Amino acid sequence: RPGGEPIRNLAQSLVDCDLYDGGDPETLPRIMATLRRSRNGLVEAIRQSDLGERHNLLLVVDQFEELFRFSADRPEHQELASEFAQLLLTAASSKDIPIYIALTMRSDYLGECAQLPGLAEAVNHGEYLIPRLTRDQRRDAIERPIAVGGGKISGRLINQLLNEVGDDVDQLPVLQHALMRIWDCWEEDHRDDEPIDLRHYEAVGGLSQALSKHADEVFRDLGDPKSQLLCERVFKALTERGNDERGIRRPTPMADLCKIAEGATEEVRDVLDAFRKVGRTFVMPLEETAIEASTIIDISHESLMRVWTRLRNWVDEESQSARVYRRLAETASLYNDQRAGHYRDPDLSIAWAWREHHPPNRTL
Repeated sequence: RPGGEPIRNLAQSLVDCDLYDGGDPETLPRIMATLRRSRNGLVEAIRQSDLGERHNLLLVVDQFEELFRFSADRPEHQELASEFAQLLLTAASSKDIPIYIALTMRSDYLGECAQLPGLAEAVNHGEYLIPRLTRDQRRDAIERPIAVGGGKISGRLINQLLNEVGDDVDQLPVLQHALMRIWDCWEEDHRDDEPIDLRHYEAVGGLSQALSKHADEVFRDLGDPKSQLLCERVFKALTERGNDERGIRRPTPMADLCKIAEGATEEVRDVLDAFRKVGRTFVMPLEETAIEASTIIDISHESLMRVWTRLRNWVDEESQSARVYRRLAETASLYNDQRAGHYRDPDLSIAWAWREHHPPNRTL
């Protein structure tokens, strides 16, 4: 996944699949230097790797749309995103080494490919739209993994889940999380030969509440009010509401996140670690990745903003706060140009209350 550090993540992937010696601490910086040397960097990195003769390399870039969100964040990110795309395009067209590139992205981001030179043309040559799952395919997606795990699920629960999901593809991540919670509940509480059934489904809150209840459990487990306040500030920083009222992810470097949340690095890391453990994955990167100052922190999926009630309320509060701030800033600018007067009630009271409850800082 490109994430917030696409070239570093690419280099790390080459190490993780044993194309390089992962035990040498100089390996990762050396690969990154090779990748950034020129647009042939990926070809050169593979040429210098342990890829055997007569072997092909397939590089799968998952959730490629992350690159567009990353490039829109800062001007320097736009340049880095273009550099990353050129590495892939050059490697895919190389005649010396058989490198194949597969990108996965949400279809509503296809138009964004025109932002990066050469990408739209390359995508046009190999575009494949994954069709919507049929009801029978969704049934298989529920039933078969459970069978592989040695469990059984009742027919009435399958029908309940299928009816609730319907044809809404945005519900699939919610379904995935709910099934994980239902499975955990069944493992802890079932009679001999009892299948996963409606009682396990209801115990975790059903499809509509399973994720929200789970996230609330993690929030409550933070314990002290200071950690919970940091948690609120962190998630408000990682999310926003767009002009179309849709929730939008805001990937943010760890260093900036600490400044916005006004928390020490260790305190913010503890909050993030609670939400990125195995079986939770509300926050990216996942648990096995160390968080450094430059690490980009992001929520795992937009559906979290829609399904987690507490986060939805936080997004509403932050959206309202942003509207008050923008209005205040605009009025201040007009006042400096002698085109507006001092605030008076009720505007003055609203602005004063905003400053008391949502004190801004320079990073925020």
